[in-house]
Formats: sequence, structure tokens, C-alpha cells
Amino acid sequence: MKRVCVSLLAAACGCAQAGGEGKLLIPDSNSDSVWVFDAFDGSLVSSSFITDPGTDGGVNVFDRPLEVLVAADGALLVIDQFSDVVSHFSMSGDYLGIFSLGGVRDTSIMDNIRGGHVLTSGPGAGQVLVTNSGANNDLVVSQKNVKRLAPADGSELADFAFNRYGGIRGPFDVIEYNGEVLVADEGQDKIVRYTLDGKFNERFTSALEVPQLDFPQQMAIAGNGNLLICAFSSGFILEFDSSGSLVGQYDPGTLELYRGVVELGNGNLLVTTTSGVFEVTRTGLVVDTEAVGDGFRYITLADIDLVTKRVGDSESGKRAEPLVAQRDARDRDEILRDELGLSKGGTR
Repeated sequence: MKRVCVSLLAAACGCAQAGGEGKLLIPDSNSDSVWVFDAFDGSLVSSSFITDPGTDGGVNVFDRPLEVLVAADGALLVIDQFSDVVSHFSMSGDYLGIFSLGGVRDTSIMDNIRGGHVLTSGPGAGQVLVTNSGANNDLVVSQKNVKRLAPADGSELADFAFNRYGGIRGPFDVIEYNGEVLVADEGQDKIVRYTLDGKFNERFTSALEVPQLDFPQQMAIAGNGNLLICAFSSGFILEFDSSGSLVGQYDPGTLELYRGVVELGNGNLLVTTTSGVFEVTRTGLVVDTEAVGDGFRYITLADIDLVTKRVGDSESGKRAEPLVAQRDARDRDEILRDELGLSKGGTR
């Protein structure tokens, strides 16, 4: 079987280039664990690569794990929306401690955090960026921003992006793209451009030009260099060229509420929704349902050494029983409040 080009997938995931074969890591916030999927065809490899670490110094480490980052030293970092911390793991999945803010939880600094990125170039290479919601007051500079953490110990550095510069009101994801940093902002339904050292440049695209861009979540780089974006509320995977022009819109009719996306080695897309994990084509077909449940979040490539028979496969390589995903039956307002972190007393 032809295997995946890991350098290509590394770019697609917005993470550092990995060697070896690589795997895709997806947190499941229902089981408080990190699952592993094959980077070529998206098939499930393990549902328990990282399991719930429990409490550490009174902090519930996994309360809603949302994204795995690959640190500059190759270790793994897990951003948790409700515990308000970034936790530290070895490449084999062993818990090492709380990474963010020097090992403490401080909701006056980081509250209702979402996605992130480890810078791979520029003056801040190695620094960890974390999108932060914080207080309800949009005019407070220290909230609704992108935090910057030191690579060695997670201590707080000067904020990377402020809400008054570029007008972000609800940052959800960060990615390096063409020598810049892009921030997905659900508060104003736009993608904002910054220099590598955090200076606001201009808008990459927004709902003003592309009305389908409603509640952007994870961004990823496709093999052709285009940008893939999950539009959660409008229910599309959008593809833009480097100029910000919309060149593709993908939506299998049976899916909606997209959170995470990556281009697989076979050319299809692996996506997460509030119903599960799916391999889909750009022509709108669901190739396979890889996992079911409403807790699957963002997708990250990591060069982990995990060799095991794919979960659910028979000797012929086919799943014995197909998985059946259920549509999210919750009221749309309830879904949006929960996604924003408001259902648990969080702030937008």
C-alpha cells in the first residue's frame, strides 16, 4: 500500500514536520482521551493512546481536551477548554505535568481556551500559541486574544495577538501559513493575518466576502498549498487559495457541524463533527465512518511510534460491522452555547 508523505501532512496539520510514518491524534472529550488514526486512510488505530490523567494539584487535567500540539522538543501538549490548562505528555503518551503558566491554573490569564499552534519559524520559533476567550468584556485587551507561552516551561509571555488589533472577538484556532500566522475568529466570522512576531497585517477572508464562513474552527493546509477551514455553523469544509479566494466547498449531505479537518495521504479528507470522525471526498461522499460520538475535536499529525492492528478490522482489513453515526439532536442554540464553552459557566 502506498504510504503517506509525512512532510506534506505535517504542513496540513499546522504542526512541525515529522519524520517516520506519523499518526493523527484526535482528543475525544467524552472519554477524556486521545485517539489515534492512520494518516493515510483515516482508519482508527487506538482509542486509548492518552487517557485521563486525573487531577494534578487540584486541577482536573482533562475536562474537555480539544487539541494536541507537538512541542519544539517533540513532546505532546494538550489544550483543554474547560480545565484552562495546557498539559504535557511524552511522545509515548505518559503524563508529565501541567505545562501552561509554569504549572498552575490561573483563569484571570487563560479562561475557556480553544486551539493553538507551536511556532516553527520566525523570532518566536518554539513558542506555544493558545487562543483564549476569557472575560465577557470584548474591550479588555487581556481577553479574547492569543496567548503566548515560553517553550521551556509554559510561562506567560507577551500576548501574540490582542483583540484591539485586528478586531478578534472569539479566536478558535491558529496556524502558520505562507510565512504568516492566521487566526480563526468565530466572534466576527473571519480569518485574520498576523506577522510571525504578532503584528496585525490584514484580514485573510471573512463572512463579508464568503457568507459560508460561519463560526470557523480548525484550519489545515492541503497538499496543493490551499487552506482548508471548518465552518462549524454553516456546515461546510471550505478551501481557499493563498490569496483568500474561495476555490472549494465540501459538504456530504449527511454531515454537519464540522470541527476538525486534515487532508489524508490518499487525497481524501478526515473530518470531525459533533457526530464522529469521517473520511470524506471533495465530491461530497462519506467514504467511511471511523468513530462515532459527539466529543471528537481537532486533528494533529505526530511522529509517534505506535504499531498495532487497526481497531475493528477483520483479518481481511475490513471492519466487521460498519459504524452508524447519529445526527446531533440538540437544539441549535444549545449546540452553539456548548461549543463556545458557555454551557459550563464559561465565558465567550
